[in-house]
Amino acid sequence: MPDVNPPSTGTHSVVDLHGARRARRLDLYRNRLNQRQQDTRANLVTLYEGGTLFTPDGTQQGRSLLKALQLLQRAGTRLEELSGDGLLPAPSASERIDALYDEVDGLFTRCDRLTGRGTASVARLPRG
Repeated sequence: MPDVNPPSTGTHSVVDLHGARRARRLDLYRNRLNQRQQDTRANLVTLYEGGTLFTPDGTQQGRSLLKALQLLQRAGTRLEELSGDGLLPAPSASERIDALYDEVDGLFTRCDRLTGRGTASVARLPRG
């Protein structure tokens, strides 16, 4: 009969699936954060370079974009807390982890409302 067991090398490796899922989730959220920050900054540049920032509509949109950047900074702080890269160690209680992700989701939602994500582009605002 053929040997169905792989040859043993004397070492065993264990994969921490829970840790891998947590790392993947954190990576996804960091990517979302980076994309939103880049998009928001690009919209501010568009408003400024096009001169639209100095119109009433452009000024209002500019304020909204700046507020969105503040919310994204706060989301970044929460992600830093989740990773343990900040002053505090990463939380271990699943309730705390879920609460932080819920807060980040809420911040992303508020940011999306302020930036008009999925709606009209700032490039389409009328020039002054």
